[in-house]
Amino acid sequence: MGTSQKVVNRRNFLKGVMLAGAGAAAAGMAGCAAPQQTAADAAATDMPTTGTGQLNAEVINTAKWDFEIPPTPVADDEITAVHEADIIVIGAGVSGLACAASATEEGADVILFAASSQPVSRGGSNHGIGTKVHERLGIKDYTKDTIDGFIRQELARNGYRVDQKKWYKWINNSASTMNWLIDLMEEKGYITTMEIGYTDTAGVFDAHPGSHNWVQVADGVESGARTGQDLVIKMYEEKIKNQGGQIHYSTVAQYLIREDDNKGRVTAVVAKDPDGNYVKYVGRKGIVMATGDFSANQDMMAKYCSWAMPLLEFTGEVDYDVTFQFGGLGPGDGQKMGLWVGAAWQHTLPNAPMIDSVGPMPYRQSVADFSGLLLNKKGERYSNEDVIFSYGTYAMMMQPDMTRYGIWDTAYANWFDKWETFGSTIVDKEGKDAFTPEQYLAQWDENVEKGTFVKGDTVEEVIAQLDGLDAEAAKKSVDRYNELCAAKFDDDFHKDPSLLAPIKEGPFYGCKVETGPAQFLCVTGGLRTNENMQVCDENNDSIEGLYNLGIMVGDSYANCYNFAICGHNLGMNCNTFAYMLGKDLAAA
Repeated sequence: MGTSQKVVNRRNFLKGVMLAGAGAAAAGMAGCAAPQQTAADAAATDMPTTGTGQLNAEVINTAKWDFEIPPTPVADDEITAVHEADIIVIGAGVSGLACAASATEEGADVILFAASSQPVSRGGSNHGIGTKVHERLGIKDYTKDTIDGFIRQELARNGYRVDQKKWYKWINNSASTMNWLIDLMEEKGYITTMEIGYTDTAGVFDAHPGSHNWVQVADGVESGARTGQDLVIKMYEEKIKNQGGQIHYSTVAQYLIREDDNKGRVTAVVAKDPDGNYVKYVGRKGIVMATGDFSANQDMMAKYCSWAMPLLEFTGEVDYDVTFQFGGLGPGDGQKMGLWVGAAWQHTLPNAPMIDSVGPMPYRQSVADFSGLLLNKKGERYSNEDVIFSYGTYAMMMQPDMTRYGIWDTAYANWFDKWETFGSTIVDKEGKDAFTPEQYLAQWDENVEKGTFVKGDTVEEVIAQLDGLDAEAAKKSVDRYNELCAAKFDDDFHKDPSLLAPIKEGPFYGCKVETGPAQFLCVTGGLRTNENMQVCDENNDSIEGLYNLGIMVGDSYANCYNFAICGHNLGMNCNTFAYMLGKDLAAA
């Protein structure tokens, strides 16, 4: 599957300090002096074991990982320049740019610097509740005052192990933030589109339309849910500069400066400029970290999200300019810097990853999974296929070799009147239209030519082309499934009868999907953060002068990021909280 998983044994664990050089390089920290250890640190890395070379609870709870040990601060005479502003923002993703745009709009003096050489974004879905676009479309039942049941259901899916203060702050301020963004984008001439919602057969996963994106047609290719955020960050960048803000690219943050022996205010951050010189950024009102996730840091993933490690590819290199990259994304720069000055990790463990397998099998709407027959390598049907794609992926991860197979027939193309795939929008010709059955069937044949699907005149021919599938057991499962379809009752998994499409009319199609790096987007969360985006310590007390935004905000998600609220992270952590923090700091 092209993945590599680190085995965390005692030897590797206790060699964390020896590996600090490699970890630091991956995090953009190359060139810093060797970390300094106290006597307590040294003792913590030499804890006793059970005598069998295995870890024990004492070691795990007491020993330090290399990423937890701060670098030695550089001498003052090594600092070649000092930049000072009201607000220092670290990171040129959506959240950092939105915060700087909001603050400069209020006249604040802002410097944003970033390790990337340009603004960086992924996707294009921005969730908002009760916005002016809802009003335009006549959607009156999706406002902050009408969605309590839906929100509580989502909180339950997160096990109520999230910060409800954040969720409800987003709900109450989502419309004003999104309306601000809509106005800014439409002033640039972009068309605002809204993705369709999701209608579940039993109402379990019903979701209203709420994901906004923007469209610009260029060279025959439309932006939108997959790439539309690129338009947003370019707008934010231009707005910041026009309002007097400064942006310094290719500048990598190294560590924060907290006064009074890590007990006082965070006042500055030391970074390396494009020429490799040390520079200092002083924030009179605050330092805002918006540096992304930590999924490219092997040790951090081992500690905070180990169950997702089989899906990762660790290259040891970080590309700060990358947009869509799967199998590991960010190095956790901001999370580490926060830990070094006394920030606590979020309450919820493990951290929730973003994992999905939308497509390539046919799916009928938005965030739906393939709702036909799914088999594992043993040829066994293993689930009720009527789920959204994130949950379908987790069910697949429990199968042998994390692999699944779909089998369907030609008639399946006409089982639904239209196929509203990811990114489909409500208004025709303003964004992505749904596929007709004829268009979708033609796409299946294109996928056969590409090698994504297999095709045969009989079910047996299809099964024979699906590598690794137990042919005899699979044929029995197809026959059993057809019996259930004829009876219009799924006696095995109780799938809704409306989805019991028989596999009878040739030619037939099949697809094999292996869970791997291509299904892993990033990991959410990190530093403990209150509803005002202040980074907090173990006592939940805020660390004065230090804030964070975006994907790194702690306790926003638990279990998994399920995509049921499409564009939730962009809508909440990246836009709404960034917009509000910019205003708050400007007024401070």
